[in-house]
Amino acid sequence: MFQNIRQNSQVYILHKNGKPSLEIGMVKEVTTPMPKYPLSPQNLYGQQEMVVDIIVSVGGREIRYPKIPINTDIAEIVGENVVVATNRDAMNTEVASMKQRSVDSINSIPYHEDVVAGCDEILNVLNPELAERQRQQGEIGELKAQIAEQNKQIAEQNKQILEMKSLLMSSGTSNKK
Repeated sequence: MFQNIRQNSQVYILHKNGKPSLEIGMVKEVTTPMPKYPLSPQNLYGQQEMVVDIIVSVGGREIRYPKIPINTDIAEIVGENVVVATNRDAMNTEVASMKQRSVDSINSIPYHEDVVAGCDEILNVLNPELAERQRQQGEIGELKAQIAEQNKQIAEQNKQILEMKSLLMSSGTSNKK
């Protein structure tokens, strides 16, 4: 737990942006526990969450992680997409959970493709003009593809004609000699 963390304690830092990465750092400095929110008449009698600020040395640089709850082994750094843990087991659990969420997302793709297809069908029933527009756009796309293919064939035929013309002209010149 962060309440037991001391200078030179090891911490695990998980960066969750894009492809996740892990760094292991050493605590350089830790503040004494303090209330998460300043004392005020509203929270004077209530139970106040206690936090610490830690400064960690990682790869030759020092990083400050503020307001980490002292009663946990792992904390998400708000706004940075970073998780800091005091032990390997807590980090293992976080990484396994992160991986499982991604596996679940990947496995749900066919379901969501079916939802999209079903919604498209329903929208076409509810909005026949939309269905007609989509049909027309499909036809226009097919016609454009056909025209592009014909243009390609015409260009190839023109190239062949020019090659034949060039051949005939060069053979005609050689026959005159």
